[in-house]
Amino acid sequence: MQNFLLAITFLGYGFFLPYGINLFKNLLNFKTRDNKPNHFEIKKVFLTNFASTSFAIQSRIKQMIIDGKKISEEIKAELKERLIGRRLILTVVLVGDDPASTKFVERKKKFGEAIGVEMRVLEFGADILEVDLAEEINKLANNERVSGIVVQLPLPKQINTNKILNLIPAEKDVDALTDNASVDSPVVEAVMEVLRRGHVDLTGKKILVVGQGQLVGRPIAICLAQAGHEVEVVDINTKNLREKTLVADVIISGVGKAGLIKPEMLASPKLSVGGIKEGVVLIDCGTSEQNGQLAGDIDPACADKASLFTPVPGGVGPVVVAKIFENLIKLAKIN
Repeated sequence: MQNFLLAITFLGYGFFLPYGINLFKNLLNFKTRDNKPNHFEIKKVFLTNFASTSFAIQSRIKQMIIDGKKISEEIKAELKERLIGRRLILTVVLVGDDPASTKFVERKKKFGEAIGVEMRVLEFGADILEVDLAEEINKLANNERVSGIVVQLPLPKQINTNKILNLIPAEKDVDALTDNASVDSPVVEAVMEVLRRGHVDLTGKKILVVGQGQLVGRPIAICLAQAGHEVEVVDINTKNLREKTLVADVIISGVGKAGLIKPEMLASPKLSVGGIKEGVVLIDCGTSEQNGQLAGDIDPACADKASLFTPVPGGVGPVVVAKIFENLIKLAKIN
């Protein structure tokens, strides 16, 4: 009897690991009259075990929460090695006191100093005139000692953002926001880095980009479309936004509105080969302040429906900062 039960167990174990484990447990507790195998009862054990195990397997969801800080630290170590014996200066221009912008500038300053870049931050009030800001940018553009210039966005409404950005020479444009940029957008590079590390294949996927801003939405949409992917761009005012998010396989958001995308706006994970459910890929590039804390466009509760999720803070943001300094070094090498 014992040999008979063991043979059946190993058969189930080899067929499917979780099924075999459950089957082994059930058969150990299985008893028949006079210790003789009752084929009808054993069949019941098989079917019951298979049903319960199948349910358990189908409820498992493939999920990855991206640790952007870890990725950033890995890039930091590499850049620090590349900068040995070199002196670069990055100047960041901050206009106004937007909390999210201020925190991003602090992160850039900290990262730059850690790898040996001389960091300079120029701060101006939100009421600065466009002509005065333009004069300051021109000074930096003509300063041969300055290796790179970052104008922290967004700028106040009275300032023409494109006009100011295009005062930055291409050889100093580490954010790749000018019309003649010679490096790739650090936001785009960060998103692609996250997708690569998450082993996300975009082939045949429906990609939804939420936001049409100059910093996030527009460059990401252009990059993905040029690569031949199916991309749809919407914004915060799109009336049927929920209809769009429900059918998307990948959502990349960069609006800057906390909790814009909620769990009820996402489809339930789909069962894939191997019995694992795969949910939507959620890339959150949006940052805003909520109750004194940085918050993303995507509600953290959405992670339960995602196969890959980038939290805010600690997701894409740290990788973007690292990519800015990658661009700084690239430009220094080119020039």
